[in-house]
Amino acid sequence: MSVAWIGFAGGVFAALLSALVAVRQSRMDERLMRLNHELEAEQQRRAALFDRQMAAEEVLTRYRQPLAAAAYELQRRLYNILELGFVETFGGEHPRSEEAARTTLFRIAQYFGWSEILHRDIQFLDFGDDGASRTVERVQRQISEQFLDSAAGPALMLWRDEQRAIGELMIVEEHGKVLCMGYARFSACCETTFAPWLDRLWAEIGDPVARARMRAVQHSLCELVRLLDARGVLYAEELARA
Repeated sequence: MSVAWIGFAGGVFAALLSALVAVRQSRMDERLMRLNHELEAEQQRRAALFDRQMAAEEVLTRYRQPLAAAAYELQRRLYNILELGFVETFGGEHPRSEEAARTTLFRIAQYFGWSEILHRDIQFLDFGDDGASRTVERVQRQISEQFLDSAAGPALMLWRDEQRAIGELMIVEEHGKVLCMGYARFSACCETTFAPWLDRLWAEIGDPVARARMRAVQHSLCELVRLLDARGVLYAEELARA
């Protein structure tokens, strides 16, 4: 009789042990499955982020040269105003005063134009916290904030809405491509399309209070050009003198 109970108890113990092992194995399987799902989700997230980063870099590559050229031309004009007496030489009663004003506004508008084109293509791309696109976006935002900073006084202050409005007005389409209009077309429509800004900005450029804003913007534009022309192929020597 005792042998039978021992056998019965052994069988029960074996069944319990088997059940415990099965439960433990099931929990381990569930944990592994959950970890696999989490790993797959993380891999998919990283792959999607990488794809967006690549898309953002592709957009930046497409507009790198024209944006660098616009930033360089504007910073050079600001440097000429700050250091070489451009306004004193060509302002006032100078016979080319009107052209000096128009070309200065054109360089401001051209920069905002290419910035707006880049913004339109890149605004819905989440390109993470790293990479050239993020760095360029940071410097562009810095320039925008320098233009709209009210602490620098009212001279040359352009709110973000004005900056984007100027940029939008500069955008044209030629041969199926979205571009920023050239100086000839800008000059032809300057007195009508850009009249709200032309006289005010040119008058305020000569305001001594505006110098701090122009200097801050000029330095940031130099930083932007260096980012866009990282190898120093186009503008290294010129920026070294700015």
